[in-house]
Amino acid sequence: MKKFFLMAVLFVVTVSFALTIGVIGKSVHPYWSQVEEGVKAAGKALGVNTRFFVPQKEDVNAQIQMLEAFIAQKVDGIAIAPSDPTAVIPYVKKALQQGIPVITLDTDSPNSGRYVYIGTDNYAAGYRAGTIMKEILGGKGKVVIGTGSLTAMNSLQRIQGFKDAIAGTNIQIVDILNDEEDGSRAVALAESALNAHPDLAAFFGVYAYNGPSQALVVKNAKKVEKVKIVCFDTTPDILGYVKEGVIQATMGQRPYMMGYLSVTVLYLMKKIGVQNTLALLPKVTVDGKEDYIIDTGVDVVTPQNLNDYLKEMERLGIPIRF
Repeated sequence: MKKFFLMAVLFVVTVSFALTIGVIGKSVHPYWSQVEEGVKAAGKALGVNTRFFVPQKEDVNAQIQMLEAFIAQKVDGIAIAPSDPTAVIPYVKKALQQGIPVITLDTDSPNSGRYVYIGTDNYAAGYRAGTIMKEILGGKGKVVIGTGSLTAMNSLQRIQGFKDAIAGTNIQIVDILNDEEDGSRAVALAESALNAHPDLAAFFGVYAYNGPSQALVVKNAKKVEKVKIVCFDTTPDILGYVKEGVIQATMGQRPYMMGYLSVTVLYLMKKIGVQNTLALLPKVTVDGKEDYIIDTGVDVVTPQNLNDYLKEMERLGIPIRF
């Protein structure tokens, strides 16, 4: 009986002190499914309850409503990929005031007071994409950019990096199209762009919806040899088009690691304290201010190195179902 009582007490203590971490992504998409896999894997490894939410498509209000819900539920930590970095500021500050640590992943809101950003150096990745595009096109041609947001920092930074990389060349950006992370709209916009610019040389896809949508349209129009594509992400559909040679290069982010590290960092903040956790993290200087950023890195994937990339991801234990 005594042994049973002790086991019961230990069970109650374990349950009572189990942490709950909420993660808010941007839209229903295989990219965010990979983030969710990382979130769940970290939760399982650390014994943490995780709650993962994404709107059906890019939706600032839906993100804010869930952020408020997590605050009301008094979760132990929140990670968010803000579609609008300004709109979330008062809610992030509210969470912090109530002692709930908040970090950002995938896209940032540096003025919100969040403790850490975990994700891609989006300007550098956009610049890399622009450099590759410059090489593919030989420094000339018309390009259409497709994105899912004109407010999210990751989108704006990637586009700016791309523009800076092609500056001084004869590459001309003829349009920037916003599909609001709606797959069917992304296809329709790419189709319209191809019809409006019969001499189009290339598409640049900023979000995970863009590359496959552009590739589908180019393939259906039988313009694979004529219209090149450089895009972002390594979801199975994108890698399929890379294998076919429809997409010439994609910037492979590491969404699984973004999810995994977000849960891990928030777990540490509750277990050993925010300041002790920050002391373990890389510190950088941005615009004259010190900040905490974990750069999860970028892998440039092409038809030539696709097999090597898949083997490396398998070695790292990061699942890619392709």
